[in-house]
Amino acid sequence: MQKSNKIKIICLAGMMAALYVCLDFLAVSVSAPLGGTLKISISGLPVIIVAIFCGPWWGAATGFIGAFVGQLITYGVSATTVLWVLPAVVRGITVGYLFRAFKKSTKSGILVIETCISSLIVTILNTGAMLIEQKLYGYYSSYLAIFVAIPSRLIAGILTAIVFSLMLPTIINTLNKHFKI
Repeated sequence: MQKSNKIKIICLAGMMAALYVCLDFLAVSVSAPLGGTLKISISGLPVIIVAIFCGPWWGAATGFIGAFVGQLITYGVSATTVLWVLPAVVRGITVGYLFRAFKKSTKSGILVIETCISSLIVTILNTGAMLIEQKLYGYYSSYLAIFVAIPSRLIAGILTAIVFSLMLPTIINTLNKHFKI
């Protein structure tokens, strides 16, 4: 890789990690229909963009930095910090490898599959983090509240993934025109 390309990738990843933090602060928490709460956020979009544009490991790095900085600003460091950072890292790796597996297709149907798979994995990891925090700290009302909210969380994750996949072709085409790597 040429030095100028590496610098461009590092700059893109850094900007997207900062955007992740900003978008995470704009997240909305709502009560789930069956109990518990849902966090609706588009903070995963920058991670997906970098994973598609620069590869899975750059997507993972972007997710790590964005989620870690967001965790530090919002909650500080705790025993579960890594559990809350891990989903963003896994999203970058998952989308990056799926994008390559589907031969870098920007068709909406393929992008829906890729983003939905990553969203389901992220929801499972976040639910696991919630369960561990319940055990360690008792942050949530009960284990039952966490389990009851799973269907709502999965539906919200899939809907968000579909929105991402509809936005991505335009974003990718624009980046390809103005940011050659």
